[in-house]
Amino acid sequence: MEAFTATITGITLTPASGPAVNIPLNSSSYIAEFTRVTSDSTILAAKVTVAAGTYTSAQINFSAPRVTFCTQSNPGVPGCAAGTLASVTGAAGSATISTNITVSDSIQTGVALDVNIANALTLNGQTITAVNLGATDVFSAATLPPASTATDLGAGQLSHVDDVLGTVTGVSGSTLTIHTTTRGDITATANSSTQYDCSANNFSCVQANGVAIVDTVLNVDGTLTLTFYEPVDATSADIIEGIVTGVPNSVTNQFPIVVTDTVFASSGSILSGRVNLGDQITVTLTPGQNFSIIAKGLSLPIQSFTSSNSVASILPGQTLAIPVSSFTAQSGVTPGTAGTTQIALRFSRITGTMATVALPFFSGSSFPSFYGFATSQEFGTTAGRLSLDGVSSLTGISNGSTFSTSALYIGSPSSPQLVSQTVRAH
Repeated sequence: MEAFTATITGITLTPASGPAVNIPLNSSSYIAEFTRVTSDSTILAAKVTVAAGTYTSAQINFSAPRVTFCTQSNPGVPGCAAGTLASVTGAAGSATISTNITVSDSIQTGVALDVNIANALTLNGQTITAVNLGATDVFSAATLPPASTATDLGAGQLSHVDDVLGTVTGVSGSTLTIHTTTRGDITATANSSTQYDCSANNFSCVQANGVAIVDTVLNVDGTLTLTFYEPVDATSADIIEGIVTGVPNSVTNQFPIVVTDTVFASSGSILSGRVNLGDQITVTLTPGQNFSIIAKGLSLPIQSFTSSNSVASILPGQTLAIPVSSFTAQSGVTPGTAGTTQIALRFSRITGTMATVALPFFSGSSFPSFYGFATSQEFGTTAGRLSLDGVSSLTGISNGSTFSTSALYIGSPSSPQLVSQTVRAH
């Protein structure tokens, strides 16, 4: 599954007595990408005030569920099988979940909304035939903060909110606001522990109107602490992020992607209103600049990706950031097109089965078939740059259990081929 999206149109809490309470969302048209949140958390709402009392249920309203997927029946063969990339849409609706949330006067707390993707899908082998977000047990809720054994965060911290890509729209003192195209604005404040990947190595790197990626931590009072900042060097402020779904064509310099995130230029955008998460796009590269890796402070193995400007170095399963110089929207089942001169490696969201953990490395297997992994794969980690969820340390994930990770898929001949920044135990 390359992308699974829906617009969250509202959330309400129902108390044991009295009227339901509406929860104002972080964006009036909040587009969730559920593949992303297998490994990374996102903010639906913050700094919401609700009356004290016990809340017994929550209702999630949604529209436009859409799954873009492909099949690959040949183990070890990378990329989607020819002609299998397709999208399935579902109906708008709502899901009601039972909760037991008690809110006391002047007490700050949080609620995590979990999504069981498998329960929303109807499968025939690898083929998805239907999607229903209103099905039983798709959504569940849990109060935050989690138990100390289920997080690497400290007191007063609720969740990691990492890998936010967008445009910096405000800078004041040590606080920035970054605008995302699908999930609203994120405002975070730096402190003495904030890390930077820029020449000055401090908050002076933060420039208004620039594209950037930030990692943050959500605090119990609803504020966010900036933990990492990296500016994105792009020739265009119109950027498509997408996962590569097929083997690139070195003759035409083209490769297919499915869109997983976007950045729109603040003026004169050629993408705004014309591209949706889950769209299929055929990218044509005009070779010139060498590729780059948006490494976010991770230690990388020796690799050849950044010394290449050829599509032959691009692999199915890699997620790329692509500054777009020309664009044609998808029409029906006909993929859209995009032209670019610049490619940057980004984080793929990968789910598998844990095999071994021996820090700073761990290994896993049973990954999605279109990656073409015929054997167990090793993942590298970097001390001080790993976010965990579900466990307090990586060694807490038992062999044979399911995990999800956001990882740079660098590919051969690097060893390891994958470097993780977040890991979630399921």
